[in-house]
Amino acid sequence: MLIWTTAVAFLLSLVAVGPLREFSPSWLQTSAELVAVISLFALVCLLESSGSNTDRSKPAA
Repeated sequence: MLIWTTAVAFLLSLVAVGPLREFSPSWLQTSAELVAVISLFALVCLLESSGSNTDRSKPAA
C-alpha cells in the first residue's frame, strides 16, 4: 500500500512539474519538485527492502 501511495504522489508531482508548469503557481512547483524527489527516494528504498536480497541469506564470514 505504501509503495502505491508513493508512486501516485510521484506521478502527480511530475504532472504538476511537467505539462502543467505554466498554469501552476510557483509555490506548487517548488512543493511538487520536493515531493517528486522524496517519493522517488522512498520508492527506491521500499523496492530495495522488499526485494529478494541474496546477501542476507549468507552469514558474514
